[in-house]
Amino acid sequence: MVEFVAALGHLAALDVLVMMTVGVAAGLVIGVVPGLGGLATLALLLPFTYGLDTFPALGLVLGAYSALYFGGSITAILFNTPGTGEQVVTTFDGYPMTRRGEGARALGASATASALGGLVGAALLIVAAPVFKQIIVLVRPPEMFALALLGVAAIGVVSASSVTKGLISGLVGLVLSFVGYDPITGVPRFTGGALTLFDGLGITAMTLGLFAVAEMIFLYARGRSIAERGAEGAAAASGAGVFTGIRDALRNLRTVAEGGLIGAFTGMLPGMGGTVAMVFSYARARQRAPDPSRFGTGEVVGVIAPEAANNAKEGGSFVPTVAFGIPGSSGMAIFIGIFLILGIEPGPKMLTTQLDVTYFVALAIAATSVVASVVGLASATVIARAAYLPVAVLAPVLMAVAFLGAYLDTQTLTTLAVVAVAGVVGFWLRVTGYSCAGVILGFVMGPLVEKYLFLSLQAYGGGFVARPLVLAIAAVSLVIVLGPYIRRARRRRAAAREEARP
Repeated sequence: MVEFVAALGHLAALDVLVMMTVGVAAGLVIGVVPGLGGLATLALLLPFTYGLDTFPALGLVLGAYSALYFGGSITAILFNTPGTGEQVVTTFDGYPMTRRGEGARALGASATASALGGLVGAALLIVAAPVFKQIIVLVRPPEMFALALLGVAAIGVVSASSVTKGLISGLVGLVLSFVGYDPITGVPRFTGGALTLFDGLGITAMTLGLFAVAEMIFLYARGRSIAERGAEGAAAASGAGVFTGIRDALRNLRTVAEGGLIGAFTGMLPGMGGTVAMVFSYARARQRAPDPSRFGTGEVVGVIAPEAANNAKEGGSFVPTVAFGIPGSSGMAIFIGIFLILGIEPGPKMLTTQLDVTYFVALAIAATSVVASVVGLASATVIARAAYLPVAVLAPVLMAVAFLGAYLDTQTLTTLAVVAVAGVVGFWLRVTGYSCAGVILGFVMGPLVEKYLFLSLQAYGGGFVARPLVLAIAAVSLVIVLGPYIRRARRRRAAAREEARP
């Protein structure tokens, strides 16, 4: 209790509040620039932590990191261009809402869900950091492999015009993730001898190509702005649209809570990442919905669920980081470096002699999530109007930003070629009913599948598939994959019986 009160005192200090505000502003700006994700944000801010005291430095970095994800949701919702890789899931329903003229409503729902999800994740970090020490140890590579496959299975349910096309999209993404060096043997695969492909196709280039460039091609082909002006669109782009989104999130508190818990617990599993958390949360919301077919067409719950999970996972990912010094995500790996720079040793000490620092991290995540969402809500009405810009003005700007963001990631011309090819392929996938999001999600899950399969075989041999938790996860995967086919068969039988009645 003493440490918690001390953390509150640190949080209320003027210099900490100032640095948190600066961090939130930086995170929102960086978040709306496609290609600059959490790692880039932390890397850009790392030099600024030198010379700062511990708590102002943490306030700066945590403020930027928390705000980054709402900044990324802005472009995901308005332009179908995820600011960060995780926001791919937000585009499923956020962008269709924008095309309907409900961009401000989607931003309002996203901001509110993000704030509440951040509170869930922070609460878990405060309560569970000492408790979940033993639980995390039970999750071994076989369980991580099974969870990664579960994520791929969920892709087929939450994307594409059919489950089959969704699964095919996810498998294509898995195959594309194998381009480059084999992480185990060091042998280059599918590179055609091109040195610039030895590091793979790159998540930034693939995301920007399949979403930003493909969407701009689609808009040019359609010849209209993202959203059409009209009585309904004008109302949705106003402040009323934002408040409608807030009410949507508050009316779906169960979805927010479930998404927050899914995100927080997924974040606790090292290496799983925000994309997995958002996919699981979206799939759960879709499964529980009265009419799942509305998801993917502009269902506001399809924005609320993944956004709650995305912010909540940050609190969860800090649990293994502070408990063991094991990064819960790639971003946490940089956070460990920041902790060491500030003289903080991640691990058991953060749960004993430096418990006030752990509580401060949790409180800062909660506070900055709320502040970032408030700022986002205040600016959502203005930002949403960008969806009404003529395509001849908007498309060249966004395509230039997409290519620039991809080039900044690797600084190679091959990356630009990957963006261009992915853009054309993404347009074709969209027209034919396959899923760009499925390809990206499979691309993200590929390294996890490969890594944990190798570790499982090395440690347990082929018998790892018989572990009880692995079997349970496999059963869930089968239910997710086969469920839509079974429901469709039942509907056909019911329809046939109706037709057969006299």
